[in-house]
Amino acid sequence: MPKIIATVIIWMMLYFGLHAQVLPQEIDRQKAALSVASNDTARLNILVQLSYGYRFSNIDSALHYTEQAIKIAKKINSLSQQAQMLSLKGATLLESGRLPESLQYQFEALNIGEEIKDTSATAFALNRIGNVYMELGDYAKANDYYFLSESQFRSIRDTGMMHNELSNIGNIYALMNKPDSALYYQHIVYNASKITDDRNKYTRAEIMFRMGNAYQLNNDYSKALSFYKQGIVEATIDNDLRNLSMTNLSIADLYLKLKNQDSAMKYARLALDAAQIITFRKGIREAYLRISEMYKQNDEYAKAYTFLVAADVERDSLTGTDRLRELQQIILQDQERQRLERTQQIAEKNNRKQMLLLAGAFVFIVLASILYYNNRQKQAANKVLEQSLTKLKATQAQLIQSEKMASLGELTTGIAHEIQNPLNFVNNFSEINAELMSELVDEVDKGNTAEVKSIAADIKQNLDKINHHGKRADAIVKGMLEHSRKSEGKKEPTDLNALSDEFLRLSYHGLRAKEKSFKADFHTDFDSNLPKAEVIPQDIGRVLLNLINNAFYAVNEKSKSEHTPSTYQPTVKVSTAQFPPHEGEVAYIELIVSDNGPGIPDSIKDKIFQPFFTTKPTGQGTGLGLSLSYDIVKAHGGELRVESKEGEGTLFSIQLPLKP
Repeated sequence: MPKIIATVIIWMMLYFGLHAQVLPQEIDRQKAALSVASNDTARLNILVQLSYGYRFSNIDSALHYTEQAIKIAKKINSLSQQAQMLSLKGATLLESGRLPESLQYQFEALNIGEEIKDTSATAFALNRIGNVYMELGDYAKANDYYFLSESQFRSIRDTGMMHNELSNIGNIYALMNKPDSALYYQHIVYNASKITDDRNKYTRAEIMFRMGNAYQLNNDYSKALSFYKQGIVEATIDNDLRNLSMTNLSIADLYLKLKNQDSAMKYARLALDAAQIITFRKGIREAYLRISEMYKQNDEYAKAYTFLVAADVERDSLTGTDRLRELQQIILQDQERQRLERTQQIAEKNNRKQMLLLAGAFVFIVLASILYYNNRQKQAANKVLEQSLTKLKATQAQLIQSEKMASLGELTTGIAHEIQNPLNFVNNFSEINAELMSELVDEVDKGNTAEVKSIAADIKQNLDKINHHGKRADAIVKGMLEHSRKSEGKKEPTDLNALSDEFLRLSYHGLRAKEKSFKADFHTDFDSNLPKAEVIPQDIGRVLLNLINNAFYAVNEKSKSEHTPSTYQPTVKVSTAQFPPHEGEVAYIELIVSDNGPGIPDSIKDKIFQPFFTTKPTGQGTGLGLSLSYDIVKAHGGELRVESKEGEGTLFSIQLPLKP
């Protein structure tokens, strides 16, 4: 009997902790109670409250108390409470941007909930798996889980969480740009929250800012702003920094639409401050992006670039290549678990059906039924396999996009090195002119006309140099913006000589910026009569950047080897040529990137274009560069070939067809 009463108490505490923040004075009271708790059940009760109390205000503390709660739940063998706290830990990890770990804990909680037939634990795990898919941008999959979770909460009459799921569904429709559906679901939740004064039942800050989002999507900016302001009040009352950050971001977006940049910048920075306090990575990244965009609109490109780089760092922590690999592995493992469970269920059913064969007279009917059933199961399994392959392709597409962004990062490193030189000239000559102006004033006071003219001539000469180097910096910035813009997939006439020369120099300076001791020669041999080719410049640029980076990496590694002669001079060469039609083939252009590095062993030549194959040390290469380059060249109707001799060097040839 005491054990039953304790379980009921914990469930009540879990319920009230799930919907709202605990006030700071209440947290202090609970921490004091924890220090004098007399048994594990009492300690677990308090740890649960502290875990939920810190969830949206201090992620590190929330994880600390959640981990303690999980240990005690395991110790007293409470699977239900263990599932709930595993799910909460996953939800808290999601707030800090650790998607793979979050998804893994949710699947673990879901398995326990299904095993012990705990509807509440199962519903929470389904809800939070939906949250992960929402952060990944797979909105259809997210809503699938939200509808499943809403059905489970409805079955146990948990109206608070049922409405929470309806709010999530409405939020997904907003993200899918469906204004009517978004406003419909948010109104259901908002109206339900007005019926009760119980702050534990509904997360009011989230309700207000989602109502604001729905009205903003419907272009009713006045109502949207009114709900956002109320959301700030509710978040402040609950010490809910996560929803405070999201609300301020939404207000910033609204003011951007209203062309009020000062207010937009103010609220974007408030959103960033709130998100940084609790390491809410999604909020941090979104705030960085808003601030970068506003600086870009004001032509403050240096500041815009700084915040864009910071946003990319946060993005990589959320959905970088390594994170996506981990997610892919977790999803595939869960699918394999489900397949094994289905296989086991089928085997058990077949065993029961085989027993019926002993009945004698019905042996042929039973056998026919088993064959029919197995055929249906095979079709269902094939359907599941097709769905798994579709998800795998989608994940691979995200990995490829991450590789593209990595190439862009290497490109901008070179650009940053290039732009520093003219900026140094501008700064130096500006400082000299300031000193000359002071001297000029002194000479004017003295009436020394000849010296005044001499100083004025120096100032004019310096201004000419400032203007010259300013234009250099301007050209580099414009080039950076051109290369950073998203490829629209449109082919256009392109000077491949100029493109090759530009990426050769950017690659070299990028490597020099990373490793000051690196030195290498690079040469070009361009066909001066080379016609322009119809290509997608951004894509062919990525191919060139990848091949040239690999060439510099190879000669650099060879120069570091203790077996390399002291006379060795690392060299990379890029050349172009055109070839006329031959025996029914079309004319084509050939771009060649060659080096005198260590070469490629014959044993791995056949593998270098395979996805994820790399010879670089762990952490220095994803193994997608050459695979992606191969696919880009193929998409242009061309060929990417390699020739290499171990110990002497490597040559990559890109052959692109010319239009007849």
